[in-house]
Amino acid sequence: MVVAEAGDAALHVTIRTASPVTLHDRASWRTDGNSPVRLAHDGATAFYSSYAPIGHTLRRRGSRDLRFEEPPVAVTLLDDPDPQVGKWIEAIWQDPGGALHGWYHGEEPVPGSTKLFVPHIGRLLSRDDGLSWRCRGELLRLPGDLVDPSWQNGFVAGGYGDLCVIPDRAGKTLYLFFTSFHPDEQAQGIAVLRLPAADPLAVPELWGRDGWSTSRHPAPRPLWPVVRGWRHADPDSFWGPAVHYNRALEAYVMLLNHTAGADGDLVQEGIYVSLNRDLADTQGWSRPLQVVRGGGWYPEVVGLEDGCGDTEAGAVGRFFMAGFSAWEIEFSRPVAGRTTGRPLAPTRQEFAHLFGSDRRCPW
Repeated sequence: MVVAEAGDAALHVTIRTASPVTLHDRASWRTDGNSPVRLAHDGATAFYSSYAPIGHTLRRRGSRDLRFEEPPVAVTLLDDPDPQVGKWIEAIWQDPGGALHGWYHGEEPVPGSTKLFVPHIGRLLSRDDGLSWRCRGELLRLPGDLVDPSWQNGFVAGGYGDLCVIPDRAGKTLYLFFTSFHPDEQAQGIAVLRLPAADPLAVPELWGRDGWSTSRHPAPRPLWPVVRGWRHADPDSFWGPAVHYNRALEAYVMLLNHTAGADGDLVQEGIYVSLNRDLADTQGWSRPLQVVRGGGWYPEVVGLEDGCGDTEAGAVGRFFMAGFSAWEIEFSRPVAGRTTGRPLAPTRQEFAHLFGSDRRCPW
């Protein structure tokens, strides 16, 4: 049954009901952060994260239809230089026949604050299919003298995090999309860096005001400017991107969280999608189209066809919010002269009906 439809000059999106599934088990309230999912002939592997007691990631095996019968297993960081800092594995990539690469979002508490933290992005490497990982250094960190404990958003005091990674179609370049909480508001929002697929541990190139740069501390150039900066209690900004390649559109689709009207609680105003046919064209993303009003943090699409997962899908895929899915999502080309604006607007009552009244609603 169709429950939402939205379209503009760039694309058309339809959301339908589907049988409820979750990436996490009942020991976790919800998933926290982007959740990498891989599909192979022998089933699905999902990595999801929890924030309690500190950020950590679990690995879960299931069937290709994302039914998970086996209990999750906490992954091991073999040489974590600071195990007191929470780390969420939010993206993975594997060159055929090679090691599994991962990227994490780490959170360090701000001295003197009980609420604020500063996120950074680091690299990991696994040779046992993601059961254990070795830390391979930090990728992006805000200098300590730029951290500002006076920020009022209730979560961050600067930094970089909430990320995803996707290769280009040639398999030569990896693009890492992330959220910039840089103190300069002109550098805040969804940003991007790139790495050579032949050497993901190389020095990254960051997209900044002067184009691609390997400078140590350049200011990112956001894909969309913030309306109201992250130092405020009520920022107005896109954040937490999740990108997949859509086979039907032959283009890349980015799902976005959007916060506005918050009061130190990062309230979710909605979820949006944007389209781009070429990852190298950083200015090629379409104007974000709203597909959910309200909803939960961390939306993503998981494709169920051969070779798919959270970074690739056909015309139809599973739509997740915070690790919950009771919907499938279909992307199609726009209909000339027709625009549609009927976003999904889930309620707590509907959530309880779909997933059980004992489940805490993530919105």
